[in-house]
Amino acid sequence: MDLRKVIFLVFIFFLSTNYNILKAENSISLKEYLDKEDIENGSTQIYLLNRCSAIYAFASAIILKTDEKNSKKFIDIANSLLFKSVELRIIDNKDKLESAKKKAENERKEFFKNYKIDGEKNWKKNKSFFKGSYISEDMSICAKLVDDK
Repeated sequence: MDLRKVIFLVFIFFLSTNYNILKAENSISLKEYLDKEDIENGSTQIYLLNRCSAIYAFASAIILKTDEKNSKKFIDIANSLLFKSVELRIIDNKDKLESAKKKAENERKEFFKNYKIDGEKNWKKNKSFFKGSYISEDMSICAKLVDDK
């Protein structure tokens, strides 16, 4: 096997492994995740900021038609959290601005997609996107994060 094929296979393996880690961690509540991780670790903080950004974006999308004012407030919070994630990537990981933005946006998009899927499943069960699921717990944690600012 030539070197290009080996590099390509390693690259594909790396991408698929990271993607599966991202998906797997989102199926647990933030509380469970944070109980296992060191909150002082920059990567844990980035993960938390991206998850919280996604949940606020999700909440914004849910109420957009019924409460435009709060929907805008939630998307502003989501974007502020995402910006903090980008800043932290630049400081801790020495990422370039464009690279940090792209990574943060892609992670938020994946988390948002998972919240949407799980929220819709929850809606079918009990007519609520949040209540009775880990999404409600996540929102409580993220609300504390936002209140602490």
